[in-house]
Amino acid sequence: MISDRHRLQILNPPTLVKRLSFRSVVAAPYVLAIVWQYFCTFQNKRLAWTLALIVSAATWFLYVSLTEPEPEGLPRQFWFVVGLPLLFFYLIRLPFPDVSFDVLNYHIFHGERALRGPLLRPGDFFPTPAPFNPTPDILTGLYRHLLGYRLGTVVNYLALLWSGAILDRILRDWIRSPWWRSGAVFFVLATEQLLFQINNYMVDLLALPLLLESTLLALETNNRDSLERRTILLSLLLGAAAAFKLANLIYAVPIALVYIFNLIAATSSLDRAQIFRRLAKIMVPTGLAFALPLLPFTIFIYRLTGNPVFPFYNGWFKSLYWPQGILFDPRWGPYGVWETLGWPVVMLFRPSRLSEYPFYSGRLSVGFLAAAALIFLARRNAQVRQIALITLIGAILWSATSGYIRYALFLELTSGILIIWIAIQAWNRSRKLPRWRKLFDVSVLALLLFLSAPFALARAYLWEWSGRATVFDHRLDLDLNEARNLLRDRELAAHLAPADRQLFEAVGLWIETTYKTTAIQALLRPEVPVVGVRVAEYFVNPVARKKVADVLSEHRDKRMFTLTDRENYEAAREELAARNLAMGDSRPVSIYYFSTNLKFDLLLVEVVPRRSGTNGDKGVAEKGLPLPDNAFNAGLSAINGPATLHAGEKYELRVMLKNQSEVTWPGRQRAWQYQLTIGNRWLKPDGEKVNDVDGRTALSADLAPGGTVELPLTITAPSEPGIYILQLDAIQEGVAWFGDRGSPVLSLNIRVE
Repeated sequence: MISDRHRLQILNPPTLVKRLSFRSVVAAPYVLAIVWQYFCTFQNKRLAWTLALIVSAATWFLYVSLTEPEPEGLPRQFWFVVGLPLLFFYLIRLPFPDVSFDVLNYHIFHGERALRGPLLRPGDFFPTPAPFNPTPDILTGLYRHLLGYRLGTVVNYLALLWSGAILDRILRDWIRSPWWRSGAVFFVLATEQLLFQINNYMVDLLALPLLLESTLLALETNNRDSLERRTILLSLLLGAAAAFKLANLIYAVPIALVYIFNLIAATSSLDRAQIFRRLAKIMVPTGLAFALPLLPFTIFIYRLTGNPVFPFYNGWFKSLYWPQGILFDPRWGPYGVWETLGWPVVMLFRPSRLSEYPFYSGRLSVGFLAAAALIFLARRNAQVRQIALITLIGAILWSATSGYIRYALFLELTSGILIIWIAIQAWNRSRKLPRWRKLFDVSVLALLLFLSAPFALARAYLWEWSGRATVFDHRLDLDLNEARNLLRDRELAAHLAPADRQLFEAVGLWIETTYKTTAIQALLRPEVPVVGVRVAEYFVNPVARKKVADVLSEHRDKRMFTLTDRENYEAAREELAARNLAMGDSRPVSIYYFSTNLKFDLLLVEVVPRRSGTNGDKGVAEKGLPLPDNAFNAGLSAINGPATLHAGEKYELRVMLKNQSEVTWPGRQRAWQYQLTIGNRWLKPDGEKVNDVDGRTALSADLAPGGTVELPLTITAPSEPGIYILQLDAIQEGVAWFGDRGSPVLSLNIRVE
């Protein structure tokens, strides 16, 4: 049994009012964004929202009960020194709607869909690049529906203010002056990546206060009477942070380690056994507290794909809807072990591998070096050493998992805290020095530690993820004209011409072919199913290809449309061809995106099934386009396969190629792109590639289903003697090897002498 002093204290109304703070008020929509997912599958949405609001209120009340009452409120100086500058960066682009790439590509779609029910509905097939946890998009969607499209991004401003309030508590023991402390808080927040997103529907800022609250709990473990409450709260916060962005799990590891270390270090050997007994009693509620924010979507995506963190780490979970390897974007992050270990410093000289915007002011680079030093030098301040440890471990884990700078915003904050502490220590020690020496030393130190802030602020003024200019860069009449839409920009359809609005009423199924169109599809027709055809990774496995074919067959009685533009028209046509679809009639439509000036000129194109053949087959694949998925089925045999070859010898192999699909393969193409060929590569007995490609020979005439043709293929034996595997396969040039699409591959064992 837990003694009375260890029980959770339920607050009465007067105590609850006293416990209210800025953070507790801002946290309420966070709770609703998580709780809603437990009710989103209800058919009666009014009942679902009613229940979600009731349970959210109870959960929020529990959260407030678990938190420690703040001994001091935020000083008024905080609002002048921190609130106003952040508000400035928020307002300078406010009149102009956010059209960031990721926002239009999937964030708006995820928010609109998840606010109305499950993220993916019956009839959908992966409409966005990846079905990420929609929790943060639900949160931004709540603000967007309440305040309108422009003001909905205020959630980011509130998240930074909440983060600033926590930083104020962390720095309170080091800096007593409210003015100086508020200035230090603003410095910590003054990084370009934070300010780049302050007025976007990006989601990276939203979990920062959750991680900072967790850090504060991990650092303060002196009150053993509140062990149960603090442990459950820490788990709840870390679970919520992971729900808002799965990458935050890398920061949960060092935060949890510091918390456990502090529990052990703060007790004698006799008391530790009691501590562990108390922790054992709350193991189940602690685990539940961590899992509850993650559970709804984790179960949903596991049932859909077989991978609870889809599409990440699919080499472990082996979902049939994604290639079986760890998701990795080679554009970003370090290369190799040594670069990974030093990436927080190396990245300062490789900004092009940090993000789409090749600039970095260096906050984390300085913080990483400071953390490594302070673990050994800050012996008298356990709190600083632990922040340094969290920064150091978190930076190494971040480097090893991505190295992409938007996923390191928490480390930017902990680095800022360490820099502030170093500056305070240097100032205190310089008091005993002569004035000229003090001025010199402090100036050099300030230059080294604080130089990144003005660069970051300047960059944040010049750029942000949406690429919008500021109100100072536009004409005043344009600023005022756009600002009139504030609080009136909730419905995208209201900004369409009546004729264009009527066109969208005919859509029975969306076929998603083009980047940045899912937002418009969801905002105009959120109830219509969407089939995504442009992300190649979804179609690697035959099971996935059959699934999308079945989905399209189920919707054959509905009119299908895709949204594209003239620039991407041919690419959309190719994506449709690969799914056995074709383009029909198209109509130009102008989408005024919550604006009277910002316009997307698009094409609303009807999508139709590819034409059928007349000889019992499923039709002829059109030249100049990828083959449809069901055409990648070839039979291969070698008429004169050799047993031995000499090293480097050229040999003409005669290969029989059979069309085992239901589609007529086109012969000679106008260009090498999309040409059907047979080719070979050499492998060692263990499967290691000797080369990616050796010989090629092209199919010159159309080949009907069931038809065969003999083709000559000149191969060249490897230069080193040994036993090799000669692998033969059909290829559509620029598209895929047939074997990668599930077609059988011919392998011959050859001795090279």
